[in-house]
Amino acid sequence: MVRLNLKNSLDLLEYDAPTGRMLVEGIPMTYHCNVFNHFFAKGVKLALGEEQGREVIYRASEFAHYRLFRRLKEKYGLNDRETYELGMDFFRSRGLGVLDIKSPDKIYLLASTHAHTYIKVLRAFSDLPVCDVERGFVAGLLEAALDAEPGNIYVEESSCIGAGDPVCKLEVKIRRERVDYPEPDYGRVVFYEVEGADERRKTMEKLMPLIPEPDDSGIIALDSAFADIKKVWISQLPGEYYAYANMKVAEMADEEVARYSLVLAGFNCVFFTYVSIARSPIGEILLQDAVTEDDYFRKLAEMGNYFGFGVFKVGDIKRGGECVCDMRLYNFYENSYLLALGKEPLSYFLPGAALAQIMATYRYRYYDRSTATLGAINAIFEDFDRAYETLSFDMEFDTTKNEQRVWLSVKGV
Repeated sequence: MVRLNLKNSLDLLEYDAPTGRMLVEGIPMTYHCNVFNHFFAKGVKLALGEEQGREVIYRASEFAHYRLFRRLKEKYGLNDRETYELGMDFFRSRGLGVLDIKSPDKIYLLASTHAHTYIKVLRAFSDLPVCDVERGFVAGLLEAALDAEPGNIYVEESSCIGAGDPVCKLEVKIRRERVDYPEPDYGRVVFYEVEGADERRKTMEKLMPLIPEPDDSGIIALDSAFADIKKVWISQLPGEYYAYANMKVAEMADEEVARYSLVLAGFNCVFFTYVSIARSPIGEILLQDAVTEDDYFRKLAEMGNYFGFGVFKVGDIKRGGECVCDMRLYNFYENSYLLALGKEPLSYFLPGAALAQIMATYRYRYYDRSTATLGAINAIFEDFDRAYETLSFDMEFDTTKNEQRVWLSVKGV
């Protein structure tokens, strides 16, 4: 029996330093903190409505994990049970919790970091199950293991830790339908090699030993001084999960609602991933050369170079009643995904990410290491809404470099 015995989120992972990408068998992967994942899912549901939003999150996860496990099964010549074992190990090693597949009709989440994060953030139980990413993970895994068509298997959650139940119970339904997911062809995409690859490679060698193995409950926890949380929980998911969900929001929601939701997603990503990690031992390495505010701003942006986003570059920064900046993002997983589908991606993620970095640096003075907290999460969102009202930006995309560029200004920072 083949058993890969995955223990760490770095297992099977290749870091491509010239392009700033993380890959498992050619599938782009990315690290986020679970608070971001919570608010990302919430944003999708706010844009599309609870029922439709949950379905998009589920389908995005199903699609991304079906592609991933289909490739892994083929490469290692796994049978169905071996693929289940791989899936359970992968689930835990990526910081998603503990998945127990006794058989296709007896599947449990003994621990779910998304469910636990929901409780930690809202300090209350949900009225509905919250493990839509996990449902999609299991559906994609089973379809790959059983050589089923995407959509043949549908997974429902009948009990959920996030709703106060002791375990999450997943129920598998067999359906006579096929979901036509896009099939990205990354072979047609130009991945631009940005200068500084050797330096990024050496930095990553220092960072890898600082990414811990998950604990018994499948949590990858980094020490962090961010907002008094003490620990930041991170997980690793395919970039295609986020890209597909963002694409669906842009296609299905009202244009202004989609714009707001996706800018907020980029804002959340930086605030709840970059900034929390910035106050961790990893951040101490990545930000050690920052002296001025502008240094900090640039270094904060460059943190994305090590978590699967591709490569950030910051150009001019001007301040004086308003903050104006020029940013570029190469090989971002959403850019690459849409280019592979033959579409031009002008992602709203980038202006949201830039706004978060501006506010973290120039409003919250996050570079001040004596600052113990950024304040309540709700206050951060109130600040976002105020800033969004004064936010203006222009974007362009260069297909020859897989580069998105944004010129952004925001007043009152």
